[in-house]
Amino acid sequence: MMQIIISPAKKMNLEKESPYALSQAALLDKTQVLLAYLQSLDVTQLKALLKCNEQIARLNAQRFMTMDLSSGQMQAAILSY
Repeated sequence: MMQIIISPAKKMNLEKESPYALSQAALLDKTQVLLAYLQSLDVTQLKALLKCNEQIARLNAQRFMTMDLSSGQMQAAILSY
């Protein structure tokens, strides 16, 4: 069984240029459901879910609210941290 760990990060590397090809997310339909859920949470709920401090919860709440999955080509998460 595969397990996925979602970890809040203080810094993300979102450089537009990457030596790796961008790709379509394999589980985009499930990612959209997860993103909608995360966007529905307030900062307090997100803080509890992520087990992080309020500053990181606010930062990630902002990231979730502005995340656009419709672009089709995305950087692999593993390369963002």
